[in-house]
Order: sequence, then structure tokens, then C-alpha cells
Amino acid sequence: MAGDANTAIPAETLRSWDEAEARLFPLVMSRPEAYQRALLLIQDVLGLLRGSAQDIPALLAESGRGAALVTEATGGGPDDRDFLTGIRLDLVAAAACATRYRELRAAVADRGRAAALADARARGESWAVVEESGDQARAPYLPYHRIEADVASGRAVIVSIEPDETLSRAVWRLDEAALDPATGRVAVGAEIGSYLDAGQFDDALASTRLRLGE
Repeated sequence: MAGDANTAIPAETLRSWDEAEARLFPLVMSRPEAYQRALLLIQDVLGLLRGSAQDIPALLAESGRGAALVTEATGGGPDDRDFLTGIRLDLVAAAACATRYRELRAAVADRGRAAALADARARGESWAVVEESGDQARAPYLPYHRIEADVASGRAVIVSIEPDETLSRAVWRLDEAALDPATGRVAVGAEIGSYLDAGQFDDALASTRLRLGE
């Protein structure tokens, strides 16, 4: 994927995409046929964007076309006054852009994990942190997440810290995962456990590393 992977989408654009999805979703209850039609149109536009928006700058440029994206994707299908479905096609286009944005972000994350694993292998490390977000020192008030992987096998563990039901204590959680060394894609596996005690969490993480690294 070409272009600057770190290019940010303007906050107002992201909000408009989120709002489009939120406005289409209620159709599933009130007008299920219209909702199904909207899903098909979103998939049509998404197929178009997968070819024309290979990076975030290209997606931004395409998003400015609005409802015209639907017309092109459907080969001159219904316009935004389609009384059969009553679907606003600008919302369909925005929802498709939101989906494509998530795909692009996921692809960037995949490549980052694959690169981190390759770097660790080159350094001769046995385990590596391939993804990390948040600040562990500020958890649980801010979310924390990291993925550690066995360099040889790609077996991985996902560490997350969240607040408990009182929103006052940290809960450490461990989940198994598998990392594809070639693509960096992660498949989440079974839950290992949740821990209120930091010492128990440390012990569980250490034993998990030993087991997955066998």
C-alpha cells in the first residue's frame, strides 16, 4: 500500500462517517429490507474503494465524491431520491469509507507486527512485543493493550488492562493468540484468565510464555 500510513483522517470526517453508520443502523429494526439494500450498496462501494483507495490519502480524496461513489459502484444505479428504498446514498458512501478506513488501519497494524517480529528474529530474541497501545502506568484509567509473540512459532499472548465494575481497580486480562509471521495478522484464541492481583498476573504471564514457547 503506497502513501503515508500515518496520515490522519480529520476528526470531522471521522465523525461524519460514524454518524452515517449510526443513521443507517436503525433501518435494521424499522425497515429491514431497506437495511439489506443499504448493506449491498455499501459492499458495492467498498469493492470500488478497495481498488481506488490503496492508502488513506486516496481514501480521503475518494470520500469527497459522496453519493457519486454509489452511482459509479452500481453502474449508474439509483440516485439519492430513490423512493423505493429511501436510502440516502451519501450515507451509504460515508459508511463504505468508514469500513475501508478500518481495513487500511488494520493493514498498517498487520505490517507493523510483522516488521516487529522480523526485527526481533534478527536480534536473536525469543519473545517480542509486536504491538502496544496505551500507558501501562496510567491503566486502568486509560486503556492498555499489547501483544507479545514467540518469535519462532508466532504463538502469542494478548495483554490488556481494564477497570473493574467499580471503575476503581485494574483488571489484567490474558488471551491466547496466533500471529502469522508473514502477514502480521492476529487470530485471537481462548481466554487465559483475568486477574485483580498484579503478582498473580505476572506469574500467569510468565507461565504462559513458557507454555507457548515450548
